[in-house]
Amino acid sequence: MQNKDAINNTTSTPDKTMPLAEEKITVSKEKIVDRRIQISRKTVSDEQIIEADLTREEAIIHRVTKNEVIQPDNVPTARQEGDIYIIPVIREEVEIIRRQVLVEEIHVKKILTSEHFQESVVLRRQELDISTDEELD
Repeated sequence: MQNKDAINNTTSTPDKTMPLAEEKITVSKEKIVDRRIQISRKTVSDEQIIEADLTREEAIIHRVTKNEVIQPDNVPTARQEGDIYIIPVIREEVEIIRRQVLVEEIHVKKILTSEHFQESVVLRRQELDISTDEELD
């Protein structure tokens, strides 16, 4: 039993630790310029000649005096003869009897003319020039 008491009677000493090495870390950020880029824009104007054929219609009006008496059942209507449009102009005259008189016809002829059109115009465009530090050195 003495062994047992000897074990129980021994005073225990507190554990002491001694650090031998310790690792610590610090994290930080830093901006580093890898390269620079230069962008420039310019507007370029190019002069170009444009050409077109332009068509214009003109009407030539010719009045033809008729002064013909017409019957009420035979009133002339507008008509076309070839490239001429004929438009009758009628008036009524009062006498003892009423009659219609073809006073005149209007003849309209269309004429097509062509002319060459040319004009100088300025067209603009933009261009970009991109260069890096490597190209600038």
